[in-house]
Amino acid sequence: MAAPQIKEKQAPALKVVPSEHTSDQDPGILLMSHDSGSKKVEEGEGPWLVSYADMMTLLMGFFALIASFSKPDVKAFEQVQQSAAEQFGGEFKKPYQELTEKIEKILRQNNLQDQVKVSRAADGVTVKVDGTLFFNSGEFVVKPEGKNVIDKLLSALKSDISTHKVLIEGHTDNVPITHSIIASNWELSGIRAARIAQIFETYGFSKGQLTIMGWGETKPEVPNVDANGLGIPENQAKNRRVLLKIHKD
Repeated sequence: MAAPQIKEKQAPALKVVPSEHTSDQDPGILLMSHDSGSKKVEEGEGPWLVSYADMMTLLMGFFALIASFSKPDVKAFEQVQQSAAEQFGGEFKKPYQELTEKIEKILRQNNLQDQVKVSRAADGVTVKVDGTLFFNSGEFVVKPEGKNVIDKLLSALKSDISTHKVLIEGHTDNVPITHSIIASNWELSGIRAARIAQIFETYGFSKGQLTIMGWGETKPEVPNVDANGLGIPENQAKNRRVLLKIHKD
């Protein structure tokens, strides 16, 4: 007698159906069976990508905030540029070097190197003028000899700095002002800076190119008084000054 044959029961077939919630770039698959219903298997990026993107956005905002509080070291940046140029066999040209040399030449030709000092940096040229050359003590009317200095500088430099911007700073000593109109050294320094700016306007500089600042006695170059609180006339004279900071946009 032949042994009975036993038929193996086959597992229900799986039906593959494309997911209606997926795109061509990120296809999804629906695996359907008779026993367990449907189960969606995702391929590609998952929910973690959203959290990762949020974290990156927050970090970028954080570092941007930190950078906004920092002050760039233009001197160090210039040194890096010079070093990089030397490493790659290039020639490094210091910013504003030609303009600085030209101003120094004008000052020497007019014997003004003792009253007017020039310094160069990666972000511009600073011309420091002895305040007594421009103004009498406590006054804001530009003296003829002071205007003559500006005239000589701008006549020679007009073509070189016609598109530059100029920051004009007024500084005073700590001696309280006694004036019928001006109430403080802050006001005096601001008015003096404005009077210099007016001279620049006569040479074609627009108001958009000029910025004036009055620091009063708040930024002395040297101490105004000694250890006993007594005034030092020589130092006070140095602190009465005007700065012209010439730079590009």
